Amino acid sequence: MKFVLITNNDSDGIGQPVIKLFKNLLKEGHQAKILTLHKSLNNSKIIKIKRSFLTRLFSFLLNFLKKNFNELFWFNLSTINFISIKKYLKPADIVIIYTFHKFISSKILEQILKEKKNVFLRPLDMEIISGGCHFNQSCDEFTKNCNNCPKLNFDRILGIANKNLLAKKKIVKKYKPKVIVQNHYVEQLIKRSNVFKNFKPIKIAVGVSKDRSNFFSKKYARKKLGLDLNEKIILFTTYNLSSYNKGGHLLKESLKILEEKFLSNEVINCRLVTLGNKNGFETNLKKIKHSNKGVVTSDHQLNLYYRAADVLVSPSLYDFGPHVVNESVSNDLPVVSYKVGTANDVIVNGINGFLVSCYDTHKFAKFVYEIIYKKTNFKNKNLKKRIKSLRSGKYEALSFIRLSHKYLKNNKNYEKK
Repeated sequence: MKFVLITNNDSDGIGQPVIKLFKNLLKEGHQAKILTLHKSLNNSKIIKIKRSFLTRLFSFLLNFLKKNFNELFWFNLSTINFISIKKYLKPADIVIIYTFHKFISSKILEQILKEKKNVFLRPLDMEIISGGCHFNQSCDEFTKNCNNCPKLNFDRILGIANKNLLAKKKIVKKYKPKVIVQNHYVEQLIKRSNVFKNFKPIKIAVGVSKDRSNFFSKKYARKKLGLDLNEKIILFTTYNLSSYNKGGHLLKESLKILEEKFLSNEVINCRLVTLGNKNGFETNLKKIKHSNKGVVTSDHQLNLYYRAADVLVSPSLYDFGPHVVNESVSNDLPVVSYKVGTANDVIVNGINGFLVSCYDTHKFAKFVYEIIYKKTNFKNKNLKKRIKSLRSGKYEALSFIRLSHKYLKNNKNYEKK
């Protein structure tokens, strides 16, 4: 089979699962190409799509008139011409769209759906759910009617955002593209969402790169990273440590509670290790040491940190992943996470970590303490093994291949070929 994957970037948070699926499809003997706006990997099958100067100029003028320098409406505008991707779509059996951000407008989405019957939408970006809002990662109303939202409807005359929202709803209703989700949390959002209301999404778990889940001893990992062999290490990793939706502010509250209420009578030798851009993220803790290692892009380096740590903390509030939860579980690293995204599907309390209700910083601290100082005995190795196998990159690729065969079999045009 021939696959075409569409994504904004081949290296960021969305780009990582795209590259992983791409590589595993190739390993399984299928053809695959990636169409992207931002290319960082040197691979001839990853194709950088040039942007249209006129479209970008219009986008700039729109933001200039609004005096909005945070790209408020760029997500609603395509910066490419359909003709630039059409030649890659034509020979493809399956098209998988990962993100609309700065790439695919309502008009181009409709052109793709007209051109290809077998299109899967994989909404790793929240804006596909609301119909065009990139703010809704931290909005409690994103599953409701957005038409009168002041963030979107900046102009009662132009109504750019509202028109895009209505256009996407109309296109989705008319063409009924297949929607892929990665966990139960996203599945429920899709079913309640403004655009995809009453859809029946197809659930395929996002796999973990093999290079991020190799096994070696904690002692070896710490020596390679230069970390103290006797410290208790809490790991927090995200691209931007200060992003509100990633919950760094709540983590700091939890660590303060951990110090004052749970570790007051302990001989403390504990360190928080953070991976990502600090951007003002400071802990100001009295007893728990803090080391920031910056952004880590090497799969092997990330693997070392997972193997070196005692617990991963995931305080994300609005997240389709986080992918680090998948990766930690695959490394047998216990996780304490709020009940969002993938965490709901892969964490079983008392087996590979603990789930905590959002914003409950006290319970979050309590479970971190139980893992690193009470030496909680995690049981049920068979369940952990099963979860890991379902999260493998190979399993994800094979799931897509089986699903693709199913839809292509029902496509008479494909049978004639």
